[in-house]
Amino acid sequence: MDQEHYPVVIIGAGPAGLAAAMQLTRQGHQALVLERDRVGGLLWNANLVENYPGFIGGISGPALVGLFQDQAQALGVRIAIEEARLEGFEGDYFRIGTNKRELTSRILVAATGTKARRLADRVVGPGLEDRVFSEVYPLLGTAGKRVIILGGGDAAFDYGLNLARKNQVVILNRGEEIKALGLLVDRALAHPQISYHSQTALESLHEHPKGGLKADISLAGENTQLEGDYLIAAIGREPELSFAAPSIINEIENLRQEHRLYLIGDLKNGLYRQTAIAVGDGLRAAMEIDQYLSKEKI
Repeated sequence: MDQEHYPVVIIGAGPAGLAAAMQLTRQGHQALVLERDRVGGLLWNANLVENYPGFIGGISGPALVGLFQDQAQALGVRIAIEEARLEGFEGDYFRIGTNKRELTSRILVAATGTKARRLADRVVGPGLEDRVFSEVYPLLGTAGKRVIILGGGDAAFDYGLNLARKNQVVILNRGEEIKALGLLVDRALAHPQISYHSQTALESLHEHPKGGLKADISLAGENTQLEGDYLIAAIGREPELSFAAPSIINEIENLRQEHRLYLIGDLKNGLYRQTAIAVGDGLRAAMEIDQYLSKEKI
């Protein structure tokens, strides 16, 4: 199979990856964005983005994705829906394989974001593949259902507010402390379609004979059952590095210091996973890449 070459390949089409691609295109560099799922990343889960400048009253995550897509298209950004595997770095080039082709690039930008922590396999019974989720966007079209959400952080409360427009929501926090933004908590606790419980532990999930699921939980030390149609586990996230071969993982710091590999957005930002920060990461990386490539031409 013939290899295609690009000066810059970006893996991930969330806010960080798109911002980098748009700026590189504006600077005259040919960049290819590879996205395994769909453009927008975790913005598809966002009920309301209120801290992104320019939108009085906030904007929904999907609506902001639409604007990003329109802008990228207008600039001529190349986006391919292909699952990418960073296979190695040899002879001054990265080797990237996708489900459709083989590529090489001088510079690789990783904007792969995070992946959700999963519930333990022992907890989830058989037959629940279409009932248990770690993201909210697959359920955004549901109405008249009861959704159980596990978690006590921003995601759990934001998901709850999103779904409570048309559904009944139960938020179960394993601990006593709520780690979500106070504004989200206040809105959720005041919402008539949302109930909240702390000190709850999920013991097991089973398929309900009449449809939906049954959750065996420990609620403040008391064992009880809770019925619902769906469950979302918003129990944390971790960096998504599965796209990279072990040889790359071992050389990440060296490649970053040599300005050949850039980690941007949620992939590296830990607690600071915000759209505006991710966009800033993408812009900065693109400007640094422009300086690097310009020096090579001298």
